[in-house]
Amino acid sequence: MGFYVSLLFLTRLPLPQIELDDEKIASSLPFFPVAGAIIGGFLALVYVLAQKIMPLSAAAGIATAFHVAMTGGMHLDGFADTTDAIFCYGDREKKLAVMKDSCSGAYGVIGIVLIILLKFLFIFSLPEKWMISSLICFPVISRWIMTYSMVFYPYIRKKGLGKAFTGQSISSFTMASVFTLLIIYFTAGPKGIAASFITFLCGFAFIKYIIRQFGGMTGDTYGATNEFCETVALLIFLIISFKIG
Repeated sequence: MGFYVSLLFLTRLPLPQIELDDEKIASSLPFFPVAGAIIGGFLALVYVLAQKIMPLSAAAGIATAFHVAMTGGMHLDGFADTTDAIFCYGDREKKLAVMKDSCSGAYGVIGIVLIILLKFLFIFSLPEKWMISSLICFPVISRWIMTYSMVFYPYIRKKGLGKAFTGQSISSFTMASVFTLLIIYFTAGPKGIAASFITFLCGFAFIKYIIRQFGGMTGDTYGATNEFCETVALLIFLIISFKIG
């Protein structure tokens, strides 16, 4: 059930819907990386099919757009709200109020444009040898780190979709870690494992920055963490492929 709920929660796949409560949503947490692998697998398939009939730059653009569509832009929305809050002037309460505002400001729009552009450029720049493994792995790594942020840091809203994940045990993160390392190892090997831990360190620093800014995590900062780590993971795979081959 947890795996199925993770697909309902993290993707826009046309699956039969079920009624979700906090308990069911929370049960999906250990399976976030597995859902990431499903997302990555579809991205790899789309890219492979697209590059057969169009230039590689266009195939990379199609894959980037499909990624947004498959996730419904849920995490991008959180990234935009978090960016608006970080760059607004005011105290912590003012920042949280800006984050909660449903209207995106200039910083949020700029943030979305930049992060989509970076993902496109990193995907387009990946060598063919690394393309499939990178496309499968980067959504896995980011959702693993998002799981870490949900388990180990406080949720500061009284209400919200992310509230369902509060109070989860370390075993949820442990299970997510096992899934992540198995998927990464069998898809990208030891270099993929290295990329995972480098990305984790970057994600850890980002989460600590978020905590200093807001005093805890929210649903929006979960999404921002995912977007940041997706982009960093692609960058790390690109650097490894360029330096090591």
